[in-house]
Amino acid sequence: MTRTTTPRSSDGSGRLASLAVPHVSVVVASNRSRALLDDCLASLIGQCERARAELIVARDDDEAGLEAIAKAYPSIRLVRVKRGASIPELRGAGMREATGDIVMLTEDHCVPGPRWVEELCLGVDNVAEIAGGGMDNAQRKRAVDWAAYFSEYGLFATTRSDAGESMQLTGANVAYHRSILDDVVAWASAGEWENVAHERLRARGSSLHFVESAPVYQNKSYRFWEFVRDRYEHGRDYARTRLVEERGARRWLLTAVTPLLPIVILTRVARAAAPTRWGAFLRALPATLAFVTAWSVGEAVGYVRGPARPLGGGDGR
Repeated sequence: MTRTTTPRSSDGSGRLASLAVPHVSVVVASNRSRALLDDCLASLIGQCERARAELIVARDDDEAGLEAIAKAYPSIRLVRVKRGASIPELRGAGMREATGDIVMLTEDHCVPGPRWVEELCLGVDNVAEIAGGGMDNAQRKRAVDWAAYFSEYGLFATTRSDAGESMQLTGANVAYHRSILDDVVAWASAGEWENVAHERLRARGSSLHFVESAPVYQNKSYRFWEFVRDRYEHGRDYARTRLVEERGARRWLLTAVTPLLPIVILTRVARAAAPTRWGAFLRALPATLAFVTAWSVGEAVGYVRGPARPLGGGDGR
C-alpha cells in the first residue's frame, strides 16, 4: 500500500515529484554514547519528516537514559531492549515494531547523507527487495579512525564498483521490502549478522541493489586496542557462523588459508576505498594491517573452535 505525499525533489531534478511514496520506517540500532545517537538523529529527523517516515530507535540503555531520550525526541518511537543486546538483536527489536512497506536500517554511530531516506526508498521501491548505499568516513583527523573505517567498512565504500553476484551490503546502510522483512527480523533476533541474512535471501532469489546516491558516514572515534579486540571477536564469530551456513566447508583448509587473509583483505579494500583517498589509506596502513590481522587471527580461532551451534538444527532458511 502506498500513500501520495506532497510533490518534492531530492536533488533539484524533480524526479520525485508526484511520486506515490511507500510508507517508510527508519530503524536505528543504538547501544553507544548519547552524543553519537544525537548526531545520527540530527541527520534523520528532517528527512523522516519530509518523507512522512516513522523513526524508530532500538536502544540499550538504563531507565534514566531512555527517559532522557524520550523527552528530548518526542517524535521518535523508542524501543526498549534487554541490556547487553547485540547489534543484530537491536535491529530485530526495532524492525519488529516497524509498520512501513520499506524498512531502513542504520546505527547510532552513523550519519546518513542528506537524501538518504528518499534515495534508498527509490532503490527498494523501483529496483530490488534489498537496497543499500555505501559507507564513508566522517572522522578524518586521526589515522586510527581511518584504519577503523577501512578495516570495517572499506569494502562497502561509496567508490566501490562491485555488482551482480558479488554485491555486498552493510546492515548500517540497508533497506528491506516488507515482503521479506519477517525472515530478516527472525534472523536478526536470533543474533545473525546481515551477511548471513543477505546470503540466505540471495539463495532464495532475492535481488540486492547498490544505491550510489545514499551514503552513510561512519562517525565514531576509536581506541586502537579496543578495536583490535573488536575485529578479533568479529572474525571469530564470523568463522563459527560460516561453519553453520556452509556445512560442507573443510575446517582445516579454511584455517590453513587464514594467514593470507590480511593481504587479501587489504587488496580488496584498496581497490574499493582507496582510489579517491590514497593519502589517508597510506597514513592509516599500519593500523589497518593490525586490524585486519586481528580479524584473521579471530577467524582462525573460530574455525578451530568449530560451529557456533550444532549442525543438526535448522538453519533458518
